[in-house]
Amino acid sequence: MSSYEITEKTSKVMNKLFKKGRKAKEIFDIKSEISTCESVINRSYVAIGRKYYAMFAEGGFDPEFEKQMKDIKNAMKAIKDLEEKIDDIKADI
Repeated sequence: MSSYEITEKTSKVMNKLFKKGRKAKEIFDIKSEISTCESVINRSYVAIGRKYYAMFAEGGFDPEFEKQMKDIKNAMKAIKDLEEKIDDIKADI
């Protein structure tokens, strides 16, 4: 094999690798944009959920959400209880 043929094959391989690398970066960039959009969606869902809970915590909510409403209320109570335990521990120091 001549040096020209080796150079030609090396050049073709390098071009293929370069194209694959460029495509991989482009795919990575697109996936990053998708991830950003999904984060916006998730933050918006959470904001809607918080607003819904605030509006209907005491009743009037759609029965379909009864379990989630109870779960939130129970978790909030548990957090309050745990924070009180922390305060009690700090008071004993």
